[in-house]
Amino acid sequence: MRILYYYIRGRSFMDSWQEVHYINELVVNGHEFVLFDPNLYPTVSDANDELLRHIRANRGKYDLFFNAYGETLLLPETLKQIRTLGLPSLLICFDNLHAPFMHQSIAPLFDLVWLTSFETQAMFEHWGCNCYFQPYAANPYTFYPSFGEEMKTIGFVGTPYGTRIEKINDLVHANIDCTVYSDKVNTTGSMPKIKKNIRDYWNFFCLDMDLMRFPIGRKVLKAKYYKKISRRNSALDINSPYLTINPSVSFEEMNALYSNFSLCLGITELWDTYVLSCPVHKLHLRTFEIPMCGGLQFVSYIDELANYFEDGKEIVFYSSRDEYIDKARFYLDGRREGLRLKMKKNARYRSEHEHTWQNRFDKIFEVMNLLKH
Repeated sequence: MRILYYYIRGRSFMDSWQEVHYINELVVNGHEFVLFDPNLYPTVSDANDELLRHIRANRGKYDLFFNAYGETLLLPETLKQIRTLGLPSLLICFDNLHAPFMHQSIAPLFDLVWLTSFETQAMFEHWGCNCYFQPYAANPYTFYPSFGEEMKTIGFVGTPYGTRIEKINDLVHANIDCTVYSDKVNTTGSMPKIKKNIRDYWNFFCLDMDLMRFPIGRKVLKAKYYKKISRRNSALDINSPYLTINPSVSFEEMNALYSNFSLCLGITELWDTYVLSCPVHKLHLRTFEIPMCGGLQFVSYIDELANYFEDGKEIVFYSSRDEYIDKARFYLDGRREGLRLKMKKNARYRSEHEHTWQNRFDKIFEVMNLLKH
């Protein structure tokens, strides 16, 4: 499959994770990605014009046009022209759970819209989109087990904020060892505050206006303002002897940590919705990266995730704070090291057989009738 991908190359992992994930995996498996970077052109209009010139000059040489951006970078008229040129088009929406409107004007112009969250699918279908839901996945060639000496702790790699702080504090206050790898924790145990300008406040206002337009968005807003009114601003208990904070690590080191933590803390609660009795949950990249590394993920129970991994065999779920603490103690018990390793290997096996990007794209190619026999 030869894929033309409208894609801005970033400098950090946060900006270029697609290259580590599905671009690399599909290339290893024999597919070809041609990256078209709109940032290489003076204006968005120039980029769109050049994109169309490129497609016309290479007519018949691509099997698929692929994009993740909204109309700020890819213009509706461009998509109409791509359709007349006969090139199948695919839109992937990474944030359709909480930011569906970024794609509203262009989504109906794609042959297929890949939603990574199912909750807003009805909205997209109402807009006239042909939708297919699939979650994230992980690349088995870059995320792999690196088993060594087990680290007898519950580990978290990333920025601690919101529900992440709450869950980490719950563990250490119950005298359970927890280790965090992050450069974004100050001496008070919270994230450093970022100074905001007028443009930032305007963007926040626009985001709130969009959130008011659909049920999940209103739930997110309710949580945001409930937290402000209740002045619930938590910080890590950095003085606890059960909490260890280490600097951020490289991508390769993260792989090994996921493999060797006794348990890897998974977080699915979206933004501030952890303050609600029924939070909004969203699966993230690490949901699949951890098990692909042979890590044992410890995470809130949600029906969707229970369809992907089996509790007590490939993952550890909890449904309440009491169960969270009880299961943490149970699985950290030194007598269960063999059980943990078995579950880690099961998680890797399930991931490499069901949750690769190649599996996800094969489904897309099948739905779009692109598979070549």
